[in-house]
This record gives sequence, structure tokens and C-alpha cells, in this order.
Amino acid sequence: MSPYSATPVLRASGLHVSFGDGAARRAVLRDVSLDLFPGQLALLMGPSGSGKSTLLAVLSGLLAPDAGRVLVDDDGTAVDVWGLSDGGREKFRLRHTGFIFQGYNLFPALNAVQQLEIILKWGHRLGNGEARERADDMLNRLGLAAQKYKKPAQLSGGEKQRVAIGRALVKDPTFIYADEPTSALDWENGQKVIDLLRAAAHARQSSIFVVSHDERMRPYADVIYHLDDGILTVERNTVSLVPAGPSEVSR
Repeated sequence: MSPYSATPVLRASGLHVSFGDGAARRAVLRDVSLDLFPGQLALLMGPSGSGKSTLLAVLSGLLAPDAGRVLVDDDGTAVDVWGLSDGGREKFRLRHTGFIFQGYNLFPALNAVQQLEIILKWGHRLGNGEARERADDMLNRLGLAAQKYKKPAQLSGGEKQRVAIGRALVKDPTFIYADEPTSALDWENGQKVIDLLRAAAHARQSSIFVVSHDERMRPYADVIYHLDDGILTVERNTVSLVPAGPSEVSR
């Protein structure tokens, strides 16, 4: 495939994370470095317990590493995520980041459409009409039009997962971090989610970082990383990226 010019929106370097104390202390990430680019769907695979979810948490500003840096592009300025205050990281995530967790993390008292509306009203200050229109459109694309007034307790596991995915996508974030986004879905609905994630990367120029065991994800990923015993390797890269210049976030 032909190379295309791209500035990395995230550059992680020298990440180390260990858990435990004394003789029981175990290294989970060992000198991990990687770049994430706009318009790229990056897939992270590896055995259970290899540190995949830990790496996602470090990159997204949820878990501080023992050592290393995570530089991100914040509206044209390179910022070290772990040099920000707790409030600064929270504001960055609110503006630029969408999350898809295995546990759904839905608000029990809100129906499906409200789950998406609250993100748009709170994080992006949209009015009621625009927020409802965007939320309805996203739920329709996820095949959830008939479920939009149902609360989480009335939804199946797969439906709750799709609502959680819609909540991450509806704000058009710079970054989407997804932890096993298709694990609770059948083939048809898993395919819808994969297509939406790929569209978010390629059409909306979001940077998508997916942790998954789902082999269905492989053909749709632009780059596949493999993490085993804390060591990150590139398993496959289908796009050759032109290196970033000295003024870019990778500096």
C-alpha cells in the first residue's frame, strides 16, 4: 500500500509498569514504545494477563506508568499526559477521548438515547435538539432504534455493549480506546461495530486503539501489535507511514 503523510497524535516511549511488592513484584510493561496516527485502527492482541488492558489504561491517561512518557496532540500542542494535573487529564479525556469498556459503564437511570445525549451536552455543550439528533442517528446505525428508550436493565448484554460503543463514537473523538468491544456480540452485530470503528478511523480521522482476542478484527486493522510478557512487537503493518517531522508531537 502507498505511504501517506501523517503526524502521530500520540507517541508513547519507554513505558514500564510493575505490580506487586518485593519478591512478588512483576513487570507488566517492559520498555513499551509505539505511535498512534490519525485515521489508523491499531489492534493489540496477546494472551490473557500479558498487559494489554494495562497498556490501554496508560495510553489513555487512566493509569500512571512507573516510567516513560505519553505525548499527545492537544489542539496542535504536544502535551505529556502524565505531566498534567489530575484535572488536566480529565479535561483532555472529556474533549478528545472515547472509551469502550467490557463492563459497559452505563448509567442505570438513563435510557439508551440519554446515555449518548448526556455526553454531547456535558462534554460538547450541544443543545437538546442537536444532541438528540446525533444520538438517534448513532443508535440507528447500531441497529438500536427500537431500544432507544430502554434502560440498561431492560437491554441484553449485546445491546448494552452497542450503547456503550455508540456513546464513545457519537462525540467524534480524537482517540477511541476499546477493550474487547465485540466480545459480547454475535457475528452480525460484531460486524456492525467493526465497520463503525473502521469508519471512525478512516472517515473521521480518529485514532482507534483496540484490545481484543476477536480474530474477526484482524482484516480491518491497519496495524496489529502483539504483547506478551510485557514486550510489545509489531505483528503486521499494512500502511507505510511517512516519518513525522521535528515540530510534530513525536518530538
